[in-house]
Amino acid sequence: MIADLEPVESGLPMPLPPHVANALPDLLLGAYCLVAWIAPTRLPAGAIRGILLMMLVEFIVVHTSAFMGMQLFVPGSRRVRASALLGFGLLYSVFAGGFALAFHTWWPVVSFWLLTLNRLSGVLFRQAPSGQEQRFVQAGWAASAMCYLGGVFVTLAPGLPRLGVTPDVIASLHLTGRGVWVDEPWRVVAFGALYFGAVGAFEWTGFRAFQARTPATADAGASAAAPRG
Repeated sequence: MIADLEPVESGLPMPLPPHVANALPDLLLGAYCLVAWIAPTRLPAGAIRGILLMMLVEFIVVHTSAFMGMQLFVPGSRRVRASALLGFGLLYSVFAGGFALAFHTWWPVVSFWLLTLNRLSGVLFRQAPSGQEQRFVQAGWAASAMCYLGGVFVTLAPGLPRLGVTPDVIASLHLTGRGVWVDEPWRVVAFGALYFGAVGAFEWTGFRAFQARTPATADAGASAAAPRG
């Protein structure tokens, strides 16, 4: 069915290979979080607070980017696909807006759209083989979800070192609310470093580990899930 769809617009000429362009933003975000964990005073004031918000918003993005990515390849005209894509984006922006109200800043809404574009970059940079775009989106969602849940679990382990996130640094953040990320913010920056680093590594490989099924198996699964006419 994918072959019958109107193709997505070709991307602009890329100075980097698609897998590098796709992975680089996540690897840089992971490095930024790592610096915030090791030496937060070398970053702008409020960097840890921004990372905390970013990781909350990323939870939404992991879910919505899969729906939005699939909309790029459903049957219909570009106008229909674009409308569905925008609709999903606006719907999930409401959740980001809730974080914006809670923290009295519009950064979560801006962050939502930037992170969504980042999560869709593999499709936008045409890293997926032609005709395998939907499988690529599904594999990307699986990798992101696994990295998010696994990263939360690992960084909640007792004894995780605070490194540069000293009590003085925590006091300077003026964090409000309750929860382990507010009480022990070194955990969220460690989580960001682990999460974005792992996702970037999987993006570099084209999510090969998550596309183990053969095309025949995938096609059979898609046929079984299709509604009966």
